[in-house]
Amino acid sequence: MKKITLSVAALAIAISSYGQTNSQEYNKQIKEFKSFEYQILDLIDAVRMDMYYGYLQQDKGMYYINEMVKLQARNRDMMADSYKLFSIARIDNNL
Repeated sequence: MKKITLSVAALAIAISSYGQTNSQEYNKQIKEFKSFEYQILDLIDAVRMDMYYGYLQQDKGMYYINEMVKLQARNRDMMADSYKLFSIARIDNNL
C-alpha cells in the first residue's frame, strides 16, 4: 500500500512540474514572438519614413512593406499554433 501511495505522489509531482515547465517555455516563446512583432513594426515605420523623406522610391518601399507584412502574418500564425499546442497540453495535464 505504501508503494502505491508513493507512486501516486511521485506521479502527481511529475505532472505538476511538467505543467510548470511547459508554461514557462510557452511564456518564453510568446515573448520572442512579441519581440519579433515589434521589430517588424519598427522596420515598417522606418521604411515609411524613408519613403516620406524621399530616400526610398514609393514602389520599392511598398514592396518591402508588403514583404514585412507577410512575415508579420507568419509570426502571428506561429503564435496561434503555439497557443493551440499549449492549450492541448494543458487540457491533457488536467485529465
